[in-house]
Amino acid sequence: MPRLLVGFDTRLLWRMHLRRHLAKACLRLVSLILASLPAQLMAEPVSFSEVLQFPFSAAVQVHDYADSPQHTVLNIQETDPSHGVVALIHGGCWSNAYDRNHTLPMAEALSTMGFDVWVPEYRRVGDAGGGWPGSLEDIIAAVEFVTEKTGRQPILVGHSAGGHLALRAAQTDLAINGVVGLAPITDLVSYGAESGSCQSMVAPFMGDETYSPDESYRDASVTLNAINVPVAVVIGKEDPIVGAAQVAVFDATQVITVEDAGHFDVIHPKTKAFSAVVTALEAIKERGR
Repeated sequence: MPRLLVGFDTRLLWRMHLRRHLAKACLRLVSLILASLPAQLMAEPVSFSEVLQFPFSAAVQVHDYADSPQHTVLNIQETDPSHGVVALIHGGCWSNAYDRNHTLPMAEALSTMGFDVWVPEYRRVGDAGGGWPGSLEDIIAAVEFVTEKTGRQPILVGHSAGGHLALRAAQTDLAINGVVGLAPITDLVSYGAESGSCQSMVAPFMGDETYSPDESYRDASVTLNAINVPVAVVIGKEDPIVGAAQVAVFDATQVITVEDAGHFDVIHPKTKAFSAVVTALEAIKERGR
């Protein structure tokens, strides 16, 4: 074979080899970029099963704040908690069919950002003493315990029914720095009149066999002008469980509505809705200083 062709073949093979390596390097770079931007790329709305599947690996400390088996609070402190204290109140339609475990990935994510995160369990419908007002009394007791342990007033972050309890607790003389409601239920009268599995839990939460709204339903609902701390709300525009009517009571400046997000996006750490939650939390923290 002529030396010219041999040189040509060698250069061609070298170029092909280089292109393969460049292609692999480009693919790896793209993969790294995608991995660094999961919040923007997470399919939305997020399902509850996707929240349950999210990994959790943080070390936790368990504390008792009262006598019932449900009266415990988990503490997650991944880094120096310079950002302050958060009490994260889980939802689940006030039912003991749902516990705090599905919020632990969110708690871990907040802890890595410098928050000292406490996640209380509380008596719910199906537990002795759960429902109204027992569930609220438990949240108040848990938050008082957190304040005593940390020496600092927490910000309450509550999702769905947990958002209702967080906002309702803020109507008391509880020492807190603010509330971030994530798709919070606020009006038990109107919510209980809607159809849906979570809506159907309003009556048992209030101790009724059937939905029978009276003054106690109104008392258990959120009264915004009775809250004297900063409040922010984050809700998905495509939320099928808690609709926009439940946050209509708030001023427009207090509400962040996330496009294409559903009910569980706000507690999934890899969504743009969760980024909005962090923004709201940081804003409340600054106002509480």
